[in-house]
This record gives sequence, structure tokens and C-alpha cells, in this order.
Amino acid sequence: MMNATSPTHYQPAAPLPPGYGDGLELLALFDRALWIYDFDNATIVWANQAALAFWRAGSVAELAARDFDPAGPGSAERLDNVRLSLSADGARVENWTFFPGGEPHQRECRLSGVRLEDGRTAMLVDAGNDGDAAGWANADYTYELRAIAAVRHSPLMISMATEQGQWLMHNPAAEALVNRLELGNLPGFDNFTAMFAVPAQAAALRAKALDKGSAHGTLRMTGKALRMHQIALRRLTDPVTGRLSLMIAQQDVTRAHRMERRLQKALVREKAVVETQRLFLSVTSHDFRTPLTIIDGAARRIGRMAGADSPIAERAAAIRATARRMAQAIDRTLGWSSIAEGKVAFHPELADIGPMVEKAVANQRTLHRDRTFSVELGELPALLLDAGLVERSLDNLLSNAVKYSPAGAGVDVRCVRRGKRVELSVSDHGIGVPEADMRRMFTRFFRAGNTRGTKGTGIGLNAVKFYMGLHGGKVALRSVEGEGSTFTLSFPVK
Repeated sequence: MMNATSPTHYQPAAPLPPGYGDGLELLALFDRALWIYDFDNATIVWANQAALAFWRAGSVAELAARDFDPAGPGSAERLDNVRLSLSADGARVENWTFFPGGEPHQRECRLSGVRLEDGRTAMLVDAGNDGDAAGWANADYTYELRAIAAVRHSPLMISMATEQGQWLMHNPAAEALVNRLELGNLPGFDNFTAMFAVPAQAAALRAKALDKGSAHGTLRMTGKALRMHQIALRRLTDPVTGRLSLMIAQQDVTRAHRMERRLQKALVREKAVVETQRLFLSVTSHDFRTPLTIIDGAARRIGRMAGADSPIAERAAAIRATARRMAQAIDRTLGWSSIAEGKVAFHPELADIGPMVEKAVANQRTLHRDRTFSVELGELPALLLDAGLVERSLDNLLSNAVKYSPAGAGVDVRCVRRGKRVELSVSDHGIGVPEADMRRMFTRFFRAGNTRGTKGTGIGLNAVKFYMGLHGGKVALRSVEGEGSTFTLSFPVK
């Protein structure tokens, strides 16, 4: 609230508003601070002499020019609750902190409803006198006052109730909730459980808190609209009566609940789509494998019949190579599908990785006769390997090296032992990877920003990382954009 500088003397209270009669004339004589607050306009429309002195104003007109809008949402909510209760011709006694001259003054106030001349409800505030507030100035109350203010201004709905469900107190946020639900504090009635759509759930939560000391859960509120609240209950002793009671803290989590439900539905749909894709891939792969096997067998027989030096034999070999490429593509597709489902078969055996490397390079030489593939194999120990997964990994790295390099550029393959690991690296002299994309290169469906215009799915490197994880190994990348890349597979030596 904004406050004017304290005047040296006070003028008499302003003339009484018309229609108020002798009642306000009598109140004007009291030595207790009394004033009328207009809710709609957030102004003080009348004050007696003691109230003018309290607010350090020279007249009601001066007081009416000040800003009495609530300083925060907690105060605004509290005023709304007071207004609602006074509209039913009620009265309340509450502790309020006012700030005349910018200094805090705690007063126990009696709040009563009055009618303005135009019929609107206003609030008559009886703020007592300076003697009534003397105790609040004691430093011993400082901590308690701040704790009370924090509870009053908290957006969290905080209440206290007896173990039978009778309300003992609400902070403004909780009182606003009770008002919205149109639930009072009926004697002999379980007012706590009445707030919820399924009272039995609330009763069970309360029983747990009374037994264990605390409990929490998410419950639906009463009413037609879907409102979900996160509820926390804590057992304590009422400081006024000494009886067992409960503190209730509530938070509206409806939005989060709706998002969770949408995510669950989306997950169910996603699982259904994945299952459909899996079945489609399985059926389609089977349908492709059968004719590919027939084509390969026919090409093999034609090659034998034609003779080794015949052009027909060369073309038959090309047909067989193409059939193998299609079969490998089917295997890769099934492999990526299995990764997504977490159902990759892994059958490692002690084996020499050298022949696997030579076989993978030989396949690439057949497919890319314009390329130079250099291979360096050191003295290598036997490793626990799943040959199929190693071949898929090598095929992916070699294919990428060719795909992202200019025509005729060479590919270097090197496999050596380094301590307790065997490192297999594939290096190219192609477009490289932008530095900003390096850390995401093994993320599923991610492709570097400089690969636009080149076909790809962004699945292959993710599959390589997965396969290496099954082997207890790793895959690493070194790259300079515009110069080339080196991918290194690291296998543990058992």
C-alpha cells in the first residue's frame, strides 16, 4: 500500500456519506481505529479520527487517494474470502498486518459487513488501538509472524482438520478452494472427505497418515469437472486444544495429470505402431528372402554352366552379388527393428576378427570397383565375437566411408591390438562431421547437417553403438569437417 508522509495534525473525519445516519456518527467518537473499505474500488470511503491517525492521513479524502490494492496474490485471495463470508452477513476476527508510513503494524481486527448507499457490500474494519497491538511488537513474535505470513501468501492450499474431518483452519488458498466447492464446516460431518470424488480414498489416506505419521497421494476433487489434487497429510497435535489433528497440503496437478494421460495413450499407440511395423517387416522379409534365394541359386547354376571365362558367368556373378546386397539390406532392417524392441540375439564365440575384416572389405571392393581399400591387420588375439553383428557393424562403417567420400577416394582399414583392447578403425577422406554435430552422431535418426542430399536414415551408427555395447566394447569418432572421419571399434581382450 502507498502511504503519504505523516501530517503534523489531523483534520476531523470527513462528513458522513449520506444515508448512514447516527450509526457512523457514533463510531466517529470511538478512540479505536475504525474505517470502511470498499472492495470494488480498493479504497477507504470512511474513517474515524483514530483511523486517520493510524494511517497518518489528514482527511478521508487524502486517505481515499491512496492505493489500497492488495500487495500480493495471497492478500487478494484473503480479501476475496473475507468478502464472500461478509456477504452472508457474517463477521470475522483476524490478524492483519498494515503498513502506514511503510512500517508494519500488526492488529487483531474485527471485520463486519456493511452496505454502501448503492447496495454494494463493504467491510467495516475495527483495528482496535495501539495498546491492543503492543504484544505483537515483541521480538519473540518475529519468527511466528513471518511463518504465518508465508502460510497466508503461499499458493499451496494448507488446512488443519480434526481426525474426524472438522476444519480447524485454512490459509487463503485453501479457503478459496472450499468456497469454490461450496463446502462449509458442518458439525458432526466429515468435511475433509467431502472434498473428494471418492470419499473412501480420502478416508484411507487419512487413516494411513494417522497411523504412520504422514501420507500422500493424488485424488480427484468433487464436482463434474476433472480436477486432480496432490494431497500430503501430516499428523500433529492441535496447539489450541492439544488434540490429535492433521495438516493437509494440496496442490492442483490437473494439467500434469492430463498430460500424463495423453502420454500414456500416445505410448499405447506407439507400441501398436511398432508392433505393426515388426509384423510387416517380418512378413515382408520372408517374402523377399524366398525369391532372392531362388535368384541366387539360378545365377550360381548359370555361372557353372557358362564356364569361368564366359561373359555370362561374369553377369551371373553380378546377379549373385546384387542378391547378396538385397539380403544384407533385409538383415539390417530386421536388425534395426530388433534394436528398437530390445530383442537382438547375441551369440558370441571365440573367433579371429581378421577374416571378418577381409570378408567385409572384399564385399565392398566387389560393389565399388573404382575405390581403393587399404587394409592393415596386426597380430591379433582371438576375441569373443558375434560374427553376424561384427559384419553388420563393419558393413555400415565401410558403406558410410564410401557414401560420404568423393568418387575414387580411398578407404583405410586398420586393426591392431592396444593393451587389453583390439581397435578396428575405418578412415575416409570425405566430407567429415561438423563439430557441433559430433556428440549426436550415434543418436537414433540423427544425421549431420552436411549430409543433406545424400540418402540415409540415421539408424546405422546407432545400431553400431548398440552392437558394440553387447560386446562390452565402444565406438568412437574423430573427424574434421571437409577432411574426413575415422570411426574406431574397440573390443575387449578376454
